[in-house]
Amino acid sequence: MKKHDPIHANHRVQRDYPAKAKFCPLCGAAMESRLLMPENAARKVCTRCGFVLFPGPKLVAGCFVIDTERVLLIRRGIEPAVGKWTFPGGYVDFGENAADTALRETHEEVGMRVALGPLLGVFNDAAITVVVYLATPGKEPPSLTVEATEVRYFGPSDIPWHDLAFPTTTDAVTAWVALVRGSNTSS
Repeated sequence: MKKHDPIHANHRVQRDYPAKAKFCPLCGAAMESRLLMPENAARKVCTRCGFVLFPGPKLVAGCFVIDTERVLLIRRGIEPAVGKWTFPGGYVDFGENAADTALRETHEEVGMRVALGPLLGVFNDAAITVVVYLATPGKEPPSLTVEATEVRYFGPSDIPWHDLAFPTTTDAVTAWVALVRGSNTSS
């Protein structure tokens, strides 16, 4: 591989940050675990400049594109969880807000310009916090991409529960199914 060739991110490695960080992102010196006061918590601290690494989850945002009480799911074409089902979404870039990310990622992954609706919820696992919005489809039908090798709308009773990509996917789909079933019983 040449120095300027494009690469694909190894998302499995991304989950190792910050736990396995060894060097200071500011000066490159070694990091060591130290007790940080007044919070009395162990944090990685640079041995040269004193930079303290405050760990936090990576922020992801995505859309539940809803069409007649069916949600659009994509079969992942990339790792992690290649071949599993999830919704369009991805990492929030520095300086970008979650709503803009959800719209951008939906367009990148399935070629749809959607109308953002209300927040479905915020879902967490150890390294990721996922913000999920409800959305309505635009004019374009969903299309296939490298990231979405199959796209399909599922009703609440058709969800491929054993084939969902991530715990946060399961949590978000569970919240959506409860929302749909709750709205059907109150009508």
